[in-house]
Amino acid sequence: MKIKSIISLTLALFLLIFADSCKVKNPLEGAKLIINYDILKTYINVQFEDAATGNLIGFEGNDQVSVTITGENADAVLDNTGVLKEEYKSSNGFLGLALNPNTQYVPSEANPIKFTIVAKIDGYISTSKNVTIGEEGTYNLKIVMTDISNPPEGVIVKEAKGVGNLESGTGTLESEVVVKTPGDEVEIILPEGTVIKDGDGNTLSGSLDITLVYFDNLLDGSLAAFPGGLMTRVNQNGQTLDGAFFSAGFIALEITDENGNSAETFEENPIQLNMGIQGATYNPETSSSIAAGDNLPVYSYNTDNGEWTLEQNVTVENGTNRSDFMVTAELTHLSYWNFDWFWSEYCTYGVKFKFIGDYAGCNCTQQYGIMRKQADNTYFSYVNFYACDGELIPTYYAPANMPVYIDWSDNPCSGVKVQEDVTYIDNLCTNDIIEITLVTVGDNRTDITVDLMGQCASNPDVEIRPTYGAWFRPIDSYCWRWAFMSNGLAEVCDIEIGKEYVIGTYFNGSWYQTNYTVTESTIFEWNIELPSEACDQILQ
Repeated sequence: MKIKSIISLTLALFLLIFADSCKVKNPLEGAKLIINYDILKTYINVQFEDAATGNLIGFEGNDQVSVTITGENADAVLDNTGVLKEEYKSSNGFLGLALNPNTQYVPSEANPIKFTIVAKIDGYISTSKNVTIGEEGTYNLKIVMTDISNPPEGVIVKEAKGVGNLESGTGTLESEVVVKTPGDEVEIILPEGTVIKDGDGNTLSGSLDITLVYFDNLLDGSLAAFPGGLMTRVNQNGQTLDGAFFSAGFIALEITDENGNSAETFEENPIQLNMGIQGATYNPETSSSIAAGDNLPVYSYNTDNGEWTLEQNVTVENGTNRSDFMVTAELTHLSYWNFDWFWSEYCTYGVKFKFIGDYAGCNCTQQYGIMRKQADNTYFSYVNFYACDGELIPTYYAPANMPVYIDWSDNPCSGVKVQEDVTYIDNLCTNDIIEITLVTVGDNRTDITVDLMGQCASNPDVEIRPTYGAWFRPIDSYCWRWAFMSNGLAEVCDIEIGKEYVIGTYFNGSWYQTNYTVTESTIFEWNIELPSEACDQILQ
C-alpha cells in the first residue's frame, strides 16, 4: 500500500547533483554547503522481521540481511542516498531504497516500475518480495524471514546429518535415503543409484546433510513467512504473470555433501516428494474444499532472483496416516517447491481507501492490519497504511474478483485506532472509495519536530539534511512507527507526554538512533556524526 508524503518544506540550499547517479560534490572550499536529497521522489522503506519473534533481524547485534535487486526494472533502484549498488545491506533490521529520478524511471500507471527484492542471511530461509510502483511517493514494506533454528508456528524443520553415501568420482547414491518431518507432513525419497551434482555439473561425494522445511498453508505464522509472498509474479510457459497464490503447502529442501557442496540436479533417478494436504484447504478452481482427483500445479522458486516457475501438475489423492489428502511429485533439480493454484485475475489500479474521523490533532496516522481471503479466512498479506486527512490511498496491482477482508490490529503504539474490527472488500479492483473510521484512545498526547543534521568531521562546513524518514517507538514497546522527513525535518505526532522514545533513521547503509523523553511539544535537534566512508562517498 502506498504511503503519502506529508511534509513539503522549502529550505535555502545549494545543491549540485549529477543526473545519472545522484552523486553530490562540494567544489567549494571554506563555504557553507547544505546538502539535501530531495531530488529523490520515491522511497522504499524495508523492515526485515523474524517470523517467530516478531523482532527486526539485527536489532540486537550486527546481523545484516543481504539484498539484491532483480527483475524488469532492477536498474531503477538505488539506496536512499542515490547510489546504485550490486548488493545492499540492512542495518538494525531496516533498509532504505529509492528510485532513480531520471525520466525513464518515473513511475506512473502507464509506466509502472517493477522489481524484486531478494533477501538472504545465513541461518534463514531465503525470500523475496515483488514490488510494483505506479506513482511517486514513499512505500513501507515488511519482509518476514524464517530462522531455521527457531521457526514460527506452522513451519516444521527436519535436519538429517550424515545420511547415505555417494560413490567417490561418480556421485552415485549407494542406498536409498528417506527423510520425513516429525508429523509426516512431507517425505522425500532419494532412490539408490541417483547421481547427485552441483550447479556446475560436478558430482558430490561422501555422506549427505539434508534440511527439509515444510510450511503449513492454513496458519498465519507460516503464511506470513511464505518465501516470495502470496501476492507474487510467476513464469508460466515463458509468460510472466502477476497474481496471487492459494497454497496447499510449501517445501524448502537443501542437500549438501560432507565437503559443503550444494546439490542442484539429480540424474538417473528423480527424487520423490510426498506431501500431505489438510482437508480445509480451499481450491479456487472448484470454489470448494480440496478433493481427491483435483489438479494441483507445482511451482519451483529460484532463490537468486525470486522467480516462481510452473514445473508440473499433480493429482490429489486420498491421504494416509495423519493427512486428509496427499500428492506426489518427482523432482530432477533442487528448489523451493510450492503446491498451489495461481489466481491470475489482476488489476493495475483498484479501490481507494479514505480514513475519516479523529486524527488526534495529527495530519496523518499509521494503521496496520492483516488482509485475509473471505473464501477460507487464511492470511493473504500485511497492510500498512499511512493515512493523511482528506487523502485517498489507491490500491495498485491487486488480485481482481477475490473477496477479502482486513482484520485491523490493535496498533499498541498509537492512540489513533480504527473503529471497526473488520473491513470487508468483495473486489479490490473496482472504483469504490472505502471509508475507514478513526477514533482516539487515551489522552496526554502531543507531537515534536525532529531536526536532524548529518556532519562529517573531515568537512565541518557541510550540513547534510536527509529527505527520507524517521522511525520512532516507546522505549518499552518494540513497535516502530514512521514519519516522513524532508530536508532533515520530521513531524513525530501522537506521542505520550512523560514517556521516553527511541528515534532512529537509516541513511547511507547505516542505522542511527537516539533516545528522547517527551515533555512538551518542541523541536528536538539531533546531530549525527557520519562515518568517514559515508562522507567520502557523499562528498567525493
